[in-house]
Amino acid sequence: MKSYESGLEENIQTTTPDGRQWDIRAVPVRREDGTIEGVIEVATDVTDKIALQREAMRAAHLASLGELSAGVAHEINNPINGIINYAQILHNRSDPGNGDREIAERILKEGHRIADIVSGLLSFARVRKEEKEQAFIGDILGEALSLTRSQMGKEGIRVLTAVPPILPEIVANPQQVMQVFLNIISNARYALNEKYPDPHEDKVLEILAERIEGDGGPCVRMTFRDRGTGIPADLMDKVITPFFTTKPGAKGTGLGLSICAGIVSDHGGKLALESVEGEFTRVTVDLPVAGGGNGQDPRHR
Repeated sequence: MKSYESGLEENIQTTTPDGRQWDIRAVPVRREDGTIEGVIEVATDVTDKIALQREAMRAAHLASLGELSAGVAHEINNPINGIINYAQILHNRSDPGNGDREIAERILKEGHRIADIVSGLLSFARVRKEEKEQAFIGDILGEALSLTRSQMGKEGIRVLTAVPPILPEIVANPQQVMQVFLNIISNARYALNEKYPDPHEDKVLEILAERIEGDGGPCVRMTFRDRGTGIPADLMDKVITPFFTTKPGAKGTGLGLSICAGIVSDHGGKLALESVEGEFTRVTVDLPVAGGGNGQDPRHR
């Protein structure tokens, strides 16, 4: 209608009820006398193109944030090492049972906890594209939990882990796999806090690691199960779509699970979700075993 009225080429972008984005271009066709005979309209589905553009911008922002985090972590490292060293001196100079010794032990404990968090933050911020190495999945999970366990404790969330010491190694980029784990844990935290604002016996995140036989060979499966709000059945096939989120407003970008699925796929693995609204959500991440695997981590033979 705008093209008919203006006699010019018109262009708009619109979103249909199913969430697809369309670029619509209208071009007037004129008779010999210059009057408009009709309008040709061409509609192009640009959903994927726009999603990729937004994801690229978001990735650039995340990269900048990673550099900033790494810089802050390095700045924290120096003073915290000084605090640990001075606390150790006080500890060594104090007699057993002395109150000063107990205070020094507490400073050492909290100092080492901060150092572990900073180490995990540095590992998360470090960019090592395409760099994969043999890794024990329990170590990667441990670093992810070191960044989140304290906050979950404050929120009243109990974390139950079952990671056997005898598991085959995987070939992975540890930083990227940790990114996957952190995102899944973050989603579980959100769902649990939404359902249980206060402490509750079911405010639990269960994490299980096991060796399985996948379609393409042996894998290590990580299962994350929370008893939170769950995902509505009609949204299950959309939650991995880029920029789709069930979180309100500024609480979610909709990029997390789509990036996670891409990382897992790049590692030759598989990410799957199962959920019942109001009851639970279970996320499984299958990652192939290094070299076909023999069921053991070399360090535990």
